[in-house]
Amino acid sequence: MEISKNAIYENAIQTERAFIHFDNIQHFSWTKQQEKYEVKIYSNAGYIIQPMDKITLNVLIINYKNYTGVK
Repeated sequence: MEISKNAIYENAIQTERAFIHFDNIQHFSWTKQQEKYEVKIYSNAGYIIQPMDKITLNVLIINYKNYTGVK
């Protein structure tokens, strides 16, 4: 079993390369790559490309929407 390299919190994400508070995320986008997703997280420091599975991406989307008040 592979250990996830992502941790999604209520107000932040930890990737393989960075810990980013949702306040610092300008936006994020994703592209499906077979069974995984390539997620680009953009901030004022540039962007990070992070592979994620579908469940992790969905948790990120839900938590980010809740944090930003998207309804």
